[in-house]
Amino acid sequence: MGIGTAAVSPGEEAGLALACALYEQGAWAESYRLLLRLSAAGRRSAPLFYNQALCLEQAGQTEKAVACLEKALACLKVAKPEREKPSGEEETLRILYEKQCEQAGYRFPMREEEAACLPAYARERVLRVLIDLCARQKDGARVRSLAASLAGKSFANLEKALQETAKKER
Repeated sequence: MGIGTAAVSPGEEAGLALACALYEQGAWAESYRLLLRLSAAGRRSAPLFYNQALCLEQAGQTEKAVACLEKALACLKVAKPEREKPSGEEETLRILYEKQCEQAGYRFPMREEEAACLPAYARERVLRVLIDLCARQKDGARVRSLAASLAGKSFANLEKALQETAKKER
């Protein structure tokens, strides 16, 4: 297990990492199949549900993807709070994950370590994809509600979703 991760067996952590790698290679079906196996084995985590949502989105199953993202948010809400003073290794990991995430955007698979080291960033990513999907469903009220929970942050996808839903409501 990596530093800062929840109680995850090495097999589960490796399974999630493999599912992420498969998704990144465009092997969405294989990634989804592996994520389903982890879920059937009792695994429940924000990265698992977030990654399932990405696969479901690729399959055009927006409603199911939204449900998975809501489960991911619920997992992040019950996650254990971070220690006030992280160890030197944990602080280094946090810095490296922040830099890595700044370069990658928000629509890529989420690793277990990332969610553990940067729960606020993981929540932000889940919310941004959820906003995209709610905009696709033309759910303007939900888009505005989710946008408000991002506490005044400005993202291109958020602005686009707000504009699109406002046009459709006129």
